[in-house]
Amino acid sequence: MNRFNYIPAAVIAMAGLASAANAAVSYWDFNVFSRSTIGTASKGYGSDFQGASGAVGDAYFSNFAAKTNANSSASLAYGFYGGGNFRLSGSVNNGGVNVAGTVTMNNASITGPVTGGGNLGGTGGSVNGNVSISGAKTTGNQLTVNGSLNTGQAYAAALDLAAVSSYFQSTGAYAANLNPTGNYTNQWGELIINASGPLSVVNVSTSDFINAWGIRVVGTGTVVVNVAGSSLEFASKTWNYQNGASSASTLLNLNQATSVRMSGGHNVNILAANADTNFSSGQVTGNLIVGSLTGGGQVNWNADGGFSGAALIPAPAGAFILAGAGLIAFRRRRG
Repeated sequence: MNRFNYIPAAVIAMAGLASAANAAVSYWDFNVFSRSTIGTASKGYGSDFQGASGAVGDAYFSNFAAKTNANSSASLAYGFYGGGNFRLSGSVNNGGVNVAGTVTMNNASITGPVTGGGNLGGTGGSVNGNVSISGAKTTGNQLTVNGSLNTGQAYAAALDLAAVSSYFQSTGAYAANLNPTGNYTNQWGELIINASGPLSVVNVSTSDFINAWGIRVVGTGTVVVNVAGSSLEFASKTWNYQNGASSASTLLNLNQATSVRMSGGHNVNILAANADTNFSSGQVTGNLIVGSLTGGGQVNWNADGGFSGAALIPAPAGAFILAGAGLIAFRRRRG
């Protein structure tokens, strides 16, 4: 079983309740999404995400800021969505959090509501919004709630994270199997892709991609750049867009990768749905969708929005699994 298909029991229990909300959501409004965890208990993820983020499992953040751009991720009301526990040193600047587990705040601030399926505790901080949790507030005055505090409440997931995870996995697999529509040229370390028509698909060799200093996309339409290889390690790539091409309409699909180590600057949407990803430092501008995430790289929201070509890369039937019964069936098929 692919471990990124593991879905916590709390997520399964709430899948039916969240299904109606999913219908009005664009999954590509996630600036960052992990199909399992973000950070680790011993080392929280650092830096910041400008848009909304989410993880199917636990999330650990240290010296971190979430959803720093109030105008990002238009269809996602919360700053962070989680299917497990949430530990924060830093801030959630807009939207608050909706998580299935316990919220731990260590010198942290959250602006917006906190909705959780566990306790609220930690060394201290402040919530500038209402709190609704299934457990109790376990920390005294050093953790301030500037809003209503409601404990012992049934947890309601705002989003079916299992469906989000399934969608991204299926989309990556579908895009990787599209027939190439063209080739690329390697001009002294810059890979040049000529796009035409509504959808251009180019398969780039692992060595060419890793060794390239830049990628230039020329032309209009949605562009999928498939890169093979199970283990990828790469630094900055200079992405240039010409003659109508844009970063918002370009997807870097690393579907074969189970391990990604990256750093530096990347102005492109990245889908590495099956990869344990370490983004050690640098800045991605666009979507960063991974199997799991560690490190401390910054992820910025693209001013033109999330990946705009999703309609041209339809995931296979069953990618959106919104009802609780359907979700359980999905787990059985993958088990």
